Parts: sequence; structure tokens; C-alpha cells
Amino acid sequence: MPRDEFTYRFIPVRLRDLDEEKGELLVVSLFDDDCPPTGLTGLVDWRMDGLLSRIRVMTVRPELDNPHFQGMAVGPFDAADGEKLLFPAGRHLPFDMILVLGLGPQSQFTSQRYRETVTRILETATAMQVKGMALQLPGWAGAGLPARRACDIFVTELLAMSRRKLTVPLNICFVEELEFQAEMDERIIEILNPHARR
Repeated sequence: MPRDEFTYRFIPVRLRDLDEEKGELLVVSLFDDDCPPTGLTGLVDWRMDGLLSRIRVMTVRPELDNPHFQGMAVGPFDAADGEKLLFPAGRHLPFDMILVLGLGPQSQFTSQRYRETVTRILETATAMQVKGMALQLPGWAGAGLPARRACDIFVTELLAMSRRKLTVPLNICFVEELEFQAEMDERIIEILNPHARR
């Protein structure tokens, strides 16, 4: 794969920066005990008038009479490991679709589960045949991974799938906290230019 086919950029975890993006797919993740959602997922939830929080409340406490849940097109979402929820962003965010991935309980999210989740994200985006996506890498800090390693796992898997001639999204917008962007960017440069002199 020619290196110039893979393009990426970083933006901070802020709504005003997300609003300036435009794309096919926005990927967020949610632990089953993450209430209210945080990070990029929390921003998406806030922008969508608490949609994810309302789905979670209705899922966890189905006996509650929640008038905000009535007439919603999306159903219960346990946020169990591997569970996926896909819905249109509508007028709320400048993306065609939003994909929410369940991560299961935070206490059980290991580096191996992180790797499996990355593969799941890329396989889903490939099946959807999207050319680009925006995401915050899922739960890497809670899994005990350094930012550099979390980015390494994602980009290495993406490029490996591309070499296997799969139609992976090669235009990636990483939505990450400013303090981690430099080390992630440094690692991507090293992956793309392994023989470059330091």
C-alpha cells in the first residue's frame, strides 16, 4: 500500500472541533458501567440530547416509565463487550452515521480486549465500506496501555488489513486529548517511515 493513501489528523475532544469535521462514520465506545458517558461518547450524548444516556437508563431499569424513550427508533443497548449500535447522526453532528461499541465492564477491559475491539471497529467499518472515520481510541487508558501503544495497535492493524486488500477506511480523524496527541503522532510517523533516521 502506498504510504500516501493513509491520511490522518488529530483533533481535541471538543464539540467545536468535531463540528468542523465531516465524514461518513463517527465511532464511540461505552462501558456497561459508564454512566454518564465520558470523553467523546459524552460529547455525542450531550449533543444528541442525552440519547445514549436515555437508552442506557431504559436498558438498565426497564421498569421505569421513561417518557423520553417513547417512540425512539433505537432499542435497548447493554454496552456488553462486542455489542454494536448504529444510527444516523441526523442534524446533530456532521457525520452520516454513528457507531457505538459496547466494551463491557471497565474492570475487565484488558489490553487483549482493547486489541479485539480495535479489530471489531475496523471490520465493521470495512463491512460498511466507509472511506474515512473519526474516533477516540476505545478505553486504552483503563486497559493500562500508554497512548503510544494504543495508537500503534490501531494503525498496525489498519495497515495490515489494507495490505490484505480489504477496503479499510484510510482517512482517519483521531479525537484525542491534546496531551496524548504528540506521542500518538510520533508513533504513526515511525510506523509509516520505519527506516527514517532519528
